[in-house]
Amino acid sequence: MRACRTAVGVVASFVALAFLLAAAAGAAAPPPPACAASQSWVTSPNPPQEIPGGGTDFCQFYQFAWQWFLYLVSPSGDAAGDRNFEVQKSFPLLQASGTDSCTATSNTPVFFVRTLKSDDPNQPFIVPENIGQAGTSGEVIYDKSGNIVFYEVRFSRNLCPPPTSGNLPAGTTEIKTAWRQITQAEAPAYFTNQAVIQGVSTQPILLGLIGFHLFRTTAQHPEGVWMTWEHESNDPDCLQPQPTSAAGWSFTSAQCAQCLATSTTGPLGCASCNFNTAMVSTKISGGTPTQICRVYRDGSGPLDNKVAENLADVDALNAQLVGPTGFVTQLPASNPVQVFANYYHIGGLWVSDPTQPADSSNQRGSLQLANTVMETTFQGNFTATGSGVMRSGAVNCFGCHSYTPNSTATSGLSHIVDDLDGTPGPAKPSGGGSAATGASPSAGVEPVASHKPYGDGKN
Repeated sequence: MRACRTAVGVVASFVALAFLLAAAAGAAAPPPPACAASQSWVTSPNPPQEIPGGGTDFCQFYQFAWQWFLYLVSPSGDAAGDRNFEVQKSFPLLQASGTDSCTATSNTPVFFVRTLKSDDPNQPFIVPENIGQAGTSGEVIYDKSGNIVFYEVRFSRNLCPPPTSGNLPAGTTEIKTAWRQITQAEAPAYFTNQAVIQGVSTQPILLGLIGFHLFRTTAQHPEGVWMTWEHESNDPDCLQPQPTSAAGWSFTSAQCAQCLATSTTGPLGCASCNFNTAMVSTKISGGTPTQICRVYRDGSGPLDNKVAENLADVDALNAQLVGPTGFVTQLPASNPVQVFANYYHIGGLWVSDPTQPADSSNQRGSLQLANTVMETTFQGNFTATGSGVMRSGAVNCFGCHSYTPNSTATSGLSHIVDDLDGTPGPAKPSGGGSAATGASPSAGVEPVASHKPYGDGKN
């Protein structure tokens, strides 16, 4: 059972009228965005099987990303009221160890607790439904109410049976979602789900979606495009924090947010907040709230390769789709997709030449890509210098998911493919290339003075 409430949207018809009057008076229409979105992605989603235009620029990869995200979160039309990404026959749930995920028929939510992310892809999941307490030997994060964050994993049916050689099939899709407990008052701003979770309640509890990871391969890009979205209320930027809304942040207290706003050294000036640190705990609720801030806006550092192009494209599509006048934002409140106006795209990652490994020089897109509620501790660290503050590079997707051309089924690109039959697979190599963090070495550290606000995108 799930509730899918939507936030209120307003159709600003007067904008269209003003445009027509200006045109009649001879005023020049504003130029179209360099990276354009289409309303049809929202109203009639039909995602492409390949990167549109051949993937000759960053924009085409981000158009691919948004089209797939909007399709996956759109209603499937089935009797259960599922969204496309929730349809079991298309995207089965990853089950707990001991259960074959390819043959399981249940679509009952299976929520995991994400412990500290490990370089070892064989690290087991902690499953609260099957044990009395979570996080017994790992590190977890808690929201502002002290409730642990849960995760769910789905995969495309073309991984059944799991491949054992060559590349993963074109169209391989893996979806990881992050959830936190929310109140009924918060529900209109979230895509929601309900589940009974052992150790929390014997009755269904209300969960709100806070993060959405999407990985999808194509015939021309077997390394896959790695994409991630977050809820706009998760947390602020570390160095250029956004104003705190009346509802506050889900993972940053008012006190810590205020500290970031006045600090001249970012999180280093807020030592008591202990930002971006997961903790060892056995509690599902009643934990110490985790203080989180985003190290790299749009997953981009000022010294990254083609950073200006990346920032422009990510921000342009966010603005056109989920900005104040975006296609999703202006849907009527009754439209089940309108709630996703509260989610924004962090960025994506892929390689320029798929015939070569994912070394730092071959990576493109958001080179510092990390989801703050899924990869909290992998975002990079701050250190004090004589000139201010410097940031280390993030451990991006290719830092953990190894890409070896022509053998992606076994090289460690997917960390779940050899677990689908219910038995843990052998440990696989991690890391995508010569850069230890998987990020561009030119973005490893840079002075805080060079960090500028990254445009007018969502949040």
